[in-house]
Amino acid sequence: MAKSLVFLLASLLFCSGISDVQMGMSQHFDHPNPAREMEFSYHDKAMENKQFIFCRACKTILRKVIQFVGKTVSKEEINRQLDRICGKIRIRGCKSFLQKYKNKLVIYLLSGDKAGTICIKLKLCKQMDMQTI
Repeated sequence: MAKSLVFLLASLLFCSGISDVQMGMSQHFDHPNPAREMEFSYHDKAMENKQFIFCRACKTILRKVIQFVGKTVSKEEINRQLDRICGKIRIRGCKSFLQKYKNKLVIYLLSGDKAGTICIKLKLCKQMDMQTI
């Protein structure tokens, strides 16, 4: 009786282990093309890294502009500082960033928004990025 009970428990444990393995295997094969699924996950991580880099560059550029502009804010002064900022800080892509967003930057800087808020409005940062940067 004791041997059969031990045998029954051992076989139940063994079978439950197999089903866990099978369950784990089935998770990898739920997607019709597992290799494609991995490709998407790598692409998502690359996009997150790219987003993080753009967010960080945006905040750095805008913090410097705000620092140089100071409290006396006029449209002309903001334009002047935006034209000069890329020569003062060495961030790759600074000029193309300003070409693309300069008009919006002037408006947001005139409204008194902070660097992080402006980068979120430009959709270069997400709200959750503000905690990590």
